[in-house]
Amino acid sequence: MREISASVGARGVNRKPDVTIVQQLLVAAGMNPGAVDGYCGPKTKAAILGFQHTFLKHPDGVVDPGGRTLARLNEAAEKRKMPRPSAPQTPPAPSKAILTDWSGDSVNWSQEKKLASLNSGFRQKAARVVERLKQAGFQPHIVYGWRSVARQKELVKAGNSKVLFSFHNAQTPQGVPNAWAADVIDKRWAWKEPDCHKFFKALGAEAKKEGLVWGGDWVSFRDWAHIQGRGNGELEQVKRESGL
Repeated sequence: MREISASVGARGVNRKPDVTIVQQLLVAAGMNPGAVDGYCGPKTKAAILGFQHTFLKHPDGVVDPGGRTLARLNEAAEKRKMPRPSAPQTPPAPSKAILTDWSGDSVNWSQEKKLASLNSGFRQKAARVVERLKQAGFQPHIVYGWRSVARQKELVKAGNSKVLFSFHNAQTPQGVPNAWAADVIDKRWAWKEPDCHKFFKALGAEAKKEGLVWGGDWVSFRDWAHIQGRGNGELEQVKRESGL
């Protein structure tokens, strides 16, 4: 269990040893706080917010001594067996090259790569949804996880989306995909009626079990295949966190 002496983050005390510990824990949680250097800059603050969004409805961007965020970070470190301070303070290397090469049209990426392009907290929930759908006899297929802003503009032009920036486009300030949305279909039916509807109904039910938003509930634009990890009102915040 790692402890800090004072608050870290937005408007925090930000003592260097405390910031270093929080940065190490963020890395262990799959976030990207930038260099582990004891400096609480924009990247570290954005990483704290991004992590809090995986379990808090109203994140404040601060890690307090003995607080809930620190406890959650320690839990993530324990699960990943984070090295103690004497070990090299560098993020773990990706196990496969696909996790570092984000080029090409993301619709053509493998299912593994599409999952890897999601925000870490949202990814865990989406993966559980997909697994339960498989267990129910469906054949879930992720069409999109992350996609580029350029591709988003093409979808708007084609009438398939109404926003120029979506939760699919979220990234870290360094440009690494960090999507808060995924489009999931049954590969046997896609959007072909009437068969697709029983899958989308199941998708919505499983997504809600994880506390996710389902596009099938929207009135003005029903996006049946769409699930996302943050509320629509947070879109501008996600855009700022993405550095866009």
